[in-house]
Amino acid sequence: MSGLLRFCGLTLDARIPGTGPVGVPAVAVPAAVALLPLARFGHELLRARRVRDRHRVVLDLVGRRSARLRATVLDHDTPAAYCLPGRRPRIVVSAGALRLLSPAQLESVLEHERAHVAGRHHLALAATEAFARVFRWLPLAREARAQTALLLEMAADDRALRRHPREALASALYTMAAGRAPSGAFTVGGPGAVVRLQRVLAARRRPHPALCGLMAAAAVAAPLLPPLLGCAPGLG
Repeated sequence: MSGLLRFCGLTLDARIPGTGPVGVPAVAVPAAVALLPLARFGHELLRARRVRDRHRVVLDLVGRRSARLRATVLDHDTPAAYCLPGRRPRIVVSAGALRLLSPAQLESVLEHERAHVAGRHHLALAATEAFARVFRWLPLAREARAQTALLLEMAADDRALRRHPREALASALYTMAAGRAPSGAFTVGGPGAVVRLQRVLAARRRPHPALCGLMAAAAVAAPLLPPLLGCAPGLG
């Protein structure tokens, strides 16, 4: 990076923008664009943590801890399961789910929720929420929030499928499609259950390693494009 900056003419003894009236916006505007999403990201993390903390207090009052399931059981007839991620994660399953699901189905559901906790999916969701609130006039920001939530559920499905049969997870999704979760939680059901069910049941082939390598290289190269384009005058 040091060599790249020197190639672009940005050396330590170069004049820093911002000392004149024209240079101040040149520095302030990009800094604001970068700092506002970061500040909103921190705000979303704190807000979601407060919501989860309040819900944990309720769970301690109305739920019962199951050491065998490593989850909190709620006495509710609707089949549902969700997790509260964070520093003190909690997996919650309803009595209705315990009554309707087979042991294989239940284990696949619990593995799905553990995937959310282990993958720290709440951080990705908070990032897209912050991006959507800061740039709310952008259709991309609004769409990213909804699609990220669905993709995180698919990622948890993929982890559950590593240890449990496809039929067990698919039938559990069908049974618990109407399940809901409180704010700040991840649920195995929800609005995207139908799309996920179709995806779980569809026969899929693993992508070729060359394609995976190409996508990884593109992801690494993408952040380097702005500096390279900015250094284009130095190429001469």
